[in-house]
Amino acid sequence: MDSSYIPTDYRMDDETNRFLDHFPVHCFFRSGMIGQNKMHAHRGYELYFCMEGYGKLLVTDRMYSLLPGAVAIIKPYVLHRPSVVGTKPLHRVVLALDEHYVQTFDPLPGMKRCVDMVFAEPQPFWQLSDEKMLAARRILQQLAREITERPDFYETAMLSLLAELFVMLAREQHSTSSANDHEDTAFHLTERILSYLSAHYADPIEVSRLHERFNVSRSHMYEQFKQSTGYSLNRYLTIYRINQAKRLLVDTPLPVTEVASAAGFGDLSHFFHTFKSETGITPSTFRKQNRNE
Repeated sequence: MDSSYIPTDYRMDDETNRFLDHFPVHCFFRSGMIGQNKMHAHRGYELYFCMEGYGKLLVTDRMYSLLPGAVAIIKPYVLHRPSVVGTKPLHRVVLALDEHYVQTFDPLPGMKRCVDMVFAEPQPFWQLSDEKMLAARRILQQLAREITERPDFYETAMLSLLAELFVMLAREQHSTSSANDHEDTAFHLTERILSYLSAHYADPIEVSRLHERFNVSRSHMYEQFKQSTGYSLNRYLTIYRINQAKRLLVDTPLPVTEVASAAGFGDLSHFFHTFKSETGITPSTFRKQNRNE
């Protein structure tokens, strides 16, 4: 693939994919700058724990405030983008789990039901108390040690720690997105727009007239959306449609012409041109490469 064709404002997270190819569980403690500050996706589950600081998390069509105690799960191949708000560092823990490894939890008594409850929401999100977050930190620290040091019976220890973590989350009520008062307006408008785009991306959308639907000025809509997501409306819609096309190419037998239509590209030649500009390869080549993995 010629990487010179590929835009730099979103990407497939090949680094996480390589980690998961090598080992099915990774636990990273981070306190510096966010390396993945662009829209990206990967094939595993990502559990995102915010310990200290303040940030934002864009997950496809939802916006979340990353406050201390926030926990979000990003599902496989879902576009997302974390960002830091303010000057204080964002202390977080990122737990990556291979999809197939999660399925091995099934033989454990009651674990399948527990995992299903954790993943029940389209976009799982929690705001844990200080006490629960301290317990989660303890579990994650021990899990990181087991992964790094790999003493005798570390596989069993890992499963036990993950079971404890999933039980904790399954017993907690999911939370809704939240924002500070000064950001409420921007967050809510952006979430309404994101929700509309995710529901109607397959339809013809006149971005220049969306402000009429949300009863705001065009300039205000553009400014608030860009401020909240880091992307223009047109750019985000293109990214979203291309990501949907990728998923259809890999997960379904639909002909490329039907994939184009289902992803919101009314014109086939425009779909081919956009897809190759975004990925560096044709839709057919993308399907072959990813189905042979």
